[in-house]
Amino acid sequence: MLHRYAYLAALAAFACAAPAHADKLDDVINSGTLRCAVMLDFPPAGFRNKDNQPAGYDVEYCNDMAAALGVKAEIVETASQQRIPALVTNQVDVTIGSMTATTERAKTVLFSHPYLVYKLSVISRVGSGIKSWEALRGKNVAVVRGTTPEAEYLKQCAAWAEGCLNQSYGSNAEQLLAFSQGKADALIETNTFVTEILKAQKDKSMELCCYVPNFTDWSAIAVNRGDVGLRDWINLFIFYQVESGRYKALFEKWFGGEVPALARADVQY
Repeated sequence: MLHRYAYLAALAAFACAAPAHADKLDDVINSGTLRCAVMLDFPPAGFRNKDNQPAGYDVEYCNDMAAALGVKAEIVETASQQRIPALVTNQVDVTIGSMTATTERAKTVLFSHPYLVYKLSVISRVGSGIKSWEALRGKNVAVVRGTTPEAEYLKQCAAWAEGCLNQSYGSNAEQLLAFSQGKADALIETNTFVTEILKAQKDKSMELCCYVPNFTDWSAIAVNRGDVGLRDWINLFIFYQVESGRYKALFEKWFGGEVPALARADVQY
């Protein structure tokens, strides 16, 4: 197995090989800084620790990428709805924000291979009787505006006779507050975020209802559509994160449990 520092050196050598024309990869190296858009209201992927410093899986992933490039990391706190606009307006170089790679989003940005895999989970109240996905029919469901949980809920509930009763909020903090105040019967988010919420609750009034059926949340790192060289470098970086064991170590540190494969067995990139 390739030692971590050996692969960092290999990646740095790859990065310094100048292409025929300028690319964002060169800009990042020459600037000495990698600017990463990260959501810091989404533990354990991104949050602020007791010292108010950015922490979490996505933060460490940015730090690892910067180290491999030989530059410093700059964490740019970015709300979920701003993950793509921050790229397009050049406020950041990459988005490492637990963002699902969808064909619709890929019309605007370039996605790397998956660097993280989520499931979508539903939280309900203890004693509510909501124990399955179908039990959400006719119930008010809190989601975050512009996110994959919202899109998948709207896609599936459109087939229900009761229709979609979504309550879409601007952030996870607003979503959780609304649910805790009884404004919604359930909320949908990634399994890792849901796990953190359930662990942190003091009154034990919330419980895991179920998973969103027929959906796997393949999360990828995004760059601007023209930044092909940077995207290709990131794909190689993700490969070596897995090969070196760093992906496994980060996943176990921040999420725990079985480490998911980053690709389908029946698909070869």
